[in-house]
Amino acid sequence: MNILCGYNANIDAVYRITGREVESIIGEVDKIELLMKIEHQPRIINSLEDFLAGLIHCMEYGRGAEWFIYSQDVLDFLKKRFFDRAEIRIGGNMGIMANVLSGLNVDMVVPNVVYLSGAQEALFSKRGMVLPPKFESKSGDEEPIHFVFDFRQGDSFELYGRRIIVSRENRFIATFDEFNPQMTISDFFKQYATEHIGEMDGAVVSGFHMLQSSYPDGSSFEEKLSPVLAQIDEWNSMSGFFIHAELGHFATSDIAKHVFLILAGRVDSMGLNEDELATLTQKMGFGIEGIHEMDISAMFQAAHNCIKSSLARALVVHTRDFVFCLSASDNMDKEKIDAIDFGLKCAAYFASSGSLPDRSKLEEKCGQFKRSEYGSLQVKRIKSITGAKQKGFGIYGIFNEYYFCAIPTLVVNEPAVTVGLGDTFTASSFLRLLELRNKS
Repeated sequence: MNILCGYNANIDAVYRITGREVESIIGEVDKIELLMKIEHQPRIINSLEDFLAGLIHCMEYGRGAEWFIYSQDVLDFLKKRFFDRAEIRIGGNMGIMANVLSGLNVDMVVPNVVYLSGAQEALFSKRGMVLPPKFESKSGDEEPIHFVFDFRQGDSFELYGRRIIVSRENRFIATFDEFNPQMTISDFFKQYATEHIGEMDGAVVSGFHMLQSSYPDGSSFEEKLSPVLAQIDEWNSMSGFFIHAELGHFATSDIAKHVFLILAGRVDSMGLNEDELATLTQKMGFGIEGIHEMDISAMFQAAHNCIKSSLARALVVHTRDFVFCLSASDNMDKEKIDAIDFGLKCAAYFASSGSLPDRSKLEEKCGQFKRSEYGSLQVKRIKSITGAKQKGFGIYGIFNEYYFCAIPTLVVNEPAVTVGLGDTFTASSFLRLLELRNKS
């Protein structure tokens, strides 16, 4: 298999933050300003109060988010306080997925790398990876760094007399990155993809959530997106070329809606989690309750409405407890169950070990993990509603004239890592579906 990967890579500084550390930082900020910003989320980071407001909100509600840092003082604070104690690894959806694909022994992985520093080059996997010559990549004063603050369910901290308990493990990302929001295509990637497109089996693309409402050069996010759309259109001229787009936590719901609608007719499938699905459906005017509560029937209806209101071919919704795919015309649901289950096993392997999945040890390693009880109940529920058929732990059938499959996730009770699981799932399930499509 030969796979193209676009568009974002960076360095991740992954740090497991505790309630006690949060309390320490609370003591360093202005109380009135912090409480105001917790109430009215700024969604960008210009001060330490902004950073804390986002982190506290995510910890209290068990949600994930990514905010951009626009303050050198905050960047310096985070570097001094956390960088040396963090786990440093390749980041960005594309960077993580490229490494996962390399670890799963694909023949060739071609990532779009705009900023290839020595540190980034060392973090990329070597097997089958086609990187640009170092002198052809761009450089700048500040390396793109994403501080990924991982927090655990049950941890707690005091906020001015109120005890906050973390409801669910998740992560808050504070991002300093001048390159990826530009959605730049490197000259090397553009030329290589054009010259070798006939040798490629598919592409997985991401990084769209990095787009911003405005840019210092006066351009719009639509202008930044335009070259990427042109490249995807070029790939679509190849018969049988399969493209999956992973969405993400966007800076604004307006950008999320625009990107979804403009990608819908261009890619074969799009992936998103429950938070991203809720944001999208609310912006598109569906107003469906129960998505954040992980109600599978509400999520099915939301995904159905998203597809029906666009030219989308398929949506893959991945959550902590279950994954489902809803598609307009592609009746490969048995194969998709196998592909999704492979992705879930790879994610569980990574969660339990902190290492990229080893295909030869996958079944043995994952035999110790059980399916999510809540996910199993939700899958049974949608089965009873639709009359779906069983295949292994998954089901497949038809929901309001759309094909679907669903399967509960595997639970790792004491994960070594919780960051990057979605990208691991996406890359590995994408690879497995390509393999199964080529067999059929």
